Amino acid sequence: MNLHRNICFLFVLLLITVAGCKNKGKAQKMNEKFNWTGTVSAPEEYPMEVYDGAIIADDFTFRFDEMWGTQNTGWGETGGVFSIDREQMDAPDSLKFTWMSLVEKKFYTGSWKLDKDKIAKLFREGYVNDLTHQKGTYNMIKVGLAPKGLVVVWLSGVGFQTEVGSYQAVDTVIKKEDAYENAKYMFDDDFIPRILADKNIMKPEIKAKIASQGYPEPNVYQVYRERFNWRPEIHLPKGGKEAVLVYQYFNGEIETRFGDELVENQYMSRAAPKSITLIWKDKAGNKNAVGVEPFNEKEIINAFKQLGNTSKIDMVITVNESNSAAAIVLKDEHDSIKIVSGKIEISENLTN
Repeated sequence: MNLHRNICFLFVLLLITVAGCKNKGKAQKMNEKFNWTGTVSAPEEYPMEVYDGAIIADDFTFRFDEMWGTQNTGWGETGGVFSIDREQMDAPDSLKFTWMSLVEKKFYTGSWKLDKDKIAKLFREGYVNDLTHQKGTYNMIKVGLAPKGLVVVWLSGVGFQTEVGSYQAVDTVIKKEDAYENAKYMFDDDFIPRILADKNIMKPEIKAKIASQGYPEPNVYQVYRERFNWRPEIHLPKGGKEAVLVYQYFNGEIETRFGDELVENQYMSRAAPKSITLIWKDKAGNKNAVGVEPFNEKEIINAFKQLGNTSKIDMVITVNESNSAAAIVLKDEHDSIKIVSGKIEISENLTN
């Protein structure tokens, strides 16, 4: 009888201990703090004027207003950066934003719940920095504003940028008399044409591209988000060894892979690449690079679409023995497509 009581007591004690550990783990996660700031990203061809917004956490709100002005540094690129007086905050759980799309001549607005658990997990786990081989961390939340009210949110750090959500804003009408005082300039008759004519905002090369090709299709920023199951397959001159591979994608994401990740070379769900840079060492230990910067957008996206997103795709990059040229083929088990329009650059004997 005493033995039975002792066993019962130990079992109850074990349950209490396990529950306590679980609650302690939850409490630790609830108390997690991270160092982050915010910024805005918008396409070069489609300038966006910030009206009002906020990235919201339980203990902190990062605000946007007219002081951010016109943003069009490029899709996924970093816009304006404002310093803040906080270093440790909760992961954010919601976003609200109102802005003017100058080319479309309309306002968009919306408020959305963010995936706080996903954001906290990325903040917590970070990544390995290829230069220091130490843990790096995401420290910036980018809010991407695209035509037709598309909103994309990325976490950004050195060598990595990861999408954590996409959202849809709705058209809204704001009248000058209802706007807050500092934002009334947006309603001046000459505001939009003046901004679109400003060479410091609309770069001459961007205006020339628009003049010859027209504006990008407004829905292309959604098209960029389509993912495919692919990996690189690298063929180097005899004795060559891959060192670092940097991907930048049309959807705004960035990743840097090296070491065991290049050896394992797993298929991953990725968007179509905007550029790829491979750093490699030849048999003498000299550091070289081959880069496709950029791919031809229509060619590479159409090639991925032709192969589809249900099969495993290899991007075969072959550097010739003299390290003077490279060839690229996209293939799956049924088909292969030569990629011929990307701008390939090769560098030898890098010092860094």
